[in-house]
Amino acid sequence: MHKVLLTNAQLRKTLAVVRSLGKKGIQTIVVEETRFSPTAFSKYCTKSLVCQNASENPEHFYNFIKSKIQEYGCDVFFPMDEDTVAVAMKHKKELEKLCSVPLPSNESYETTSDKGKAYKHAMSVGVDIPKTVFPNGAYKLHEITALLKYPLMVKPVKSNGGRGIKIVSSKEDLVKTYLEVHKHYPYPVIQEHLGEGEVYDVVLLYNSFNELRASFVQRHVRKYPLVTGPSTVQESVVYPEMLELALKYMEGLKWYGIADLEFMVQRETGEIKFIELNCKFWNSLQMGIYAGVDFPWLLYKIVVDGDVEPVAQYKAGIMCRNLFPGDILHFVFNKDRKSMNPPFWSGKGNRFRDDIISKDDPMPVVGFLAACMRYVFDIKMWKFLLRR
Repeated sequence: MHKVLLTNAQLRKTLAVVRSLGKKGIQTIVVEETRFSPTAFSKYCTKSLVCQNASENPEHFYNFIKSKIQEYGCDVFFPMDEDTVAVAMKHKKELEKLCSVPLPSNESYETTSDKGKAYKHAMSVGVDIPKTVFPNGAYKLHEITALLKYPLMVKPVKSNGGRGIKIVSSKEDLVKTYLEVHKHYPYPVIQEHLGEGEVYDVVLLYNSFNELRASFVQRHVRKYPLVTGPSTVQESVVYPEMLELALKYMEGLKWYGIADLEFMVQRETGEIKFIELNCKFWNSLQMGIYAGVDFPWLLYKIVVDGDVEPVAQYKAGIMCRNLFPGDILHFVFNKDRKSMNPPFWSGKGNRFRDDIISKDDPMPVVGFLAACMRYVFDIKMWKFLLRR
């Protein structure tokens, strides 16, 4: 029987993959720094392993993963978040001698994992981005940002989930804010703040021949933190113009696996702007599965069988949320909570689904609560989870 090794068992997207593959009889082995996680408690999880966080000790993590792939005879390795993807990309050649690792070429990864390079690629293929400058430090910062309109965003080139982003409201605060971000995230870019608008994800799946095999678009309905955070509620939509822009962005990239492109539609102008690309399953992966595009299964079939029939049709208007803890926190901190649309108390009758809560597989809720107890005093972990 085929076995898949997955990382980052704390994340809801890892739970979505385990449920998808487990329902089809695939054995799933997950890795996290604790056994207390939603995914480890799923009835579809075959085994849970404990290892130090990849971001804290990448080489130890790689050696652990390598040994477990060999020990359990895993056929496929799915690194699930940027820290584990970075480890997998660094050791891709070695890992591919042991199992299949569906990730893009090193060149394409380097182009898109660095937001500065990703924006430059967008410009080269004619995809609009927010007005952006690329400082080499704080020297002449006011001069190179002279044509940008405030407020500005100082944005790390290596981060995810809105982490590290700072908003600058005035010229007087620019250098100070830039240096604050630069200290933790070297050489951030500076962009005009797009203001209010709707954020969308365009998710694409490519086979090993760099051919498109699935596509899906979702709209961010709510998010937490309220301004710069990831979505807590999403809706499946059909948006041909945005899909076309995403495909245009992918021109020239030798892609294999998942590509998650984020765009914003400016409320004032209606213009579509590229925000970022991630080469991993996105946080609200369960949304796509509910809508009818089973990305984990499709990717697995591509890896094992070589290819799948293209999938482009899905149900529009389906909504999914991350109740624990994202949408609860949105409700608590949203001053307009009474006018939330859809309402906080919506259920399946409103075409509403949840990332974690499931009658078929209820124990991940217990796993989430156990993780809360495990990390109750760990501020660093809570900051991480709230960005997921």
